[in-house]
Amino acid sequence: MTMSCVDGAAWQCSGGSILRSENGVALTRSGVQVYGKSTSDLLVPNPSETGAFGLALASGGVAEVRVNKGGDGYISQAALLLSKLDLSWDARTERPPIIETFNPTQGRVVLDSQGAISFVPLPPSNDLAFYDYAVRNTSGTQSNYANNRYFPRTGNPSRCTPPSATCPTIETIGLKNARPAIPDDRADTRGDWREGGFKPDGADAGRLHEDGDIHAGDALPGSNPPWLAGGTGYGVPYPGAKGYRALDLWSFQYANLASWITQDTVQIGEWGALDEHNKNRRGMAAFGAVTDPAAVPATGSASYSGIAYGRYSRDAAAEPAFFSGPATVTVNFVSREVIVTIANTVTTDAPVTAVPVALRAVTSMGATGTSSANYMTGPVDNGTLTGGLSGRHFGPVVATGSSGRGPEEIGGAFSLSNAATGAVAIGGFIARKQ
Repeated sequence: MTMSCVDGAAWQCSGGSILRSENGVALTRSGVQVYGKSTSDLLVPNPSETGAFGLALASGGVAEVRVNKGGDGYISQAALLLSKLDLSWDARTERPPIIETFNPTQGRVVLDSQGAISFVPLPPSNDLAFYDYAVRNTSGTQSNYANNRYFPRTGNPSRCTPPSATCPTIETIGLKNARPAIPDDRADTRGDWREGGFKPDGADAGRLHEDGDIHAGDALPGSNPPWLAGGTGYGVPYPGAKGYRALDLWSFQYANLASWITQDTVQIGEWGALDEHNKNRRGMAAFGAVTDPAAVPATGSASYSGIAYGRYSRDAAAEPAFFSGPATVTVNFVSREVIVTIANTVTTDAPVTAVPVALRAVTSMGATGTSSANYMTGPVDNGTLTGGLSGRHFGPVVATGSSGRGPEEIGGAFSLSNAATGAVAIGGFIARKQ
């Protein structure tokens, strides 16, 4: 129940396994998380085999988020690790775990023996010991076709299928962050928490990926043409041939909130499956440098202010809208009661529209002196949606500000639904001590 990041002291991370789930929210070593799945792929017939939409609550998967922060507190690197999300290339086994770093250079990312992120060169397309589909067909090594970055590249142009008017030549521009020294369009997301405010920093990244595309490798020597059936040249045809990913981040000094999405082609014909189509998964995670459970106070109270973000779908088939709203938290360290209030939730895109995700959640912290003293959880019922919320304390215990002594920051995640209407919301919040 304390943070431990294998990538080094500059990193903050959520933890790579689920310890338990309560009130619809999963607990990890240094975070809490929720996620949902697309519903279009559940319909018969599938109304959009090349896309995916809708939102339903899901469980069982793991989203690990890692961020690297410099001395100024700004995020300079980010990684998203996803597994057990019911995404299969061959309709028999789960696809290899996703390790997404949004690195804008060609190459391959793996985890070393300690689980740390490592970048290695991308093998050439004629390395059939690595790209072994031509030799082994559907028994090929699936992990060798995941987490590769094929673009940008020279001498082998991107090849989109008609009727595409333009063909992307890169997969990602990398992480865009709010560091003032870097001119970009994120000026509105530079936080004011360093000056005593409650607005977090912002960062985001996106990538078009080709995970599972067997055309990364050549055909057997002597074949004519020299690439695998269905290909139009050496290597994968274009960025995004098998889907996309995106990550949005909001951060204070110790607490972080992540919103992620992955869309992936599943049941791929070349891997021996039928009914090739797309699925997506979307999630929220609050994570970071959690407060040492032994340091969480047993007396007094503290108040926190911050922001909540999430996704809301009015019914199971509707494409979810992104929403935000102010978040306030009051903590009673004697009764172990934590009250989270999220108000005025509205969509973040114009036209701004109210969404019924405002809530008041009364949660309970772990007992003083236990390993769960930095964790809280409880049910939620806002009259329209029901579910649960869990949270964590982050940072050292301080006496600064206008409220009492307590951990410097707090954050959490929530999942809500309405069985009658099919409405669903997943979200999270982070806040700093007042």
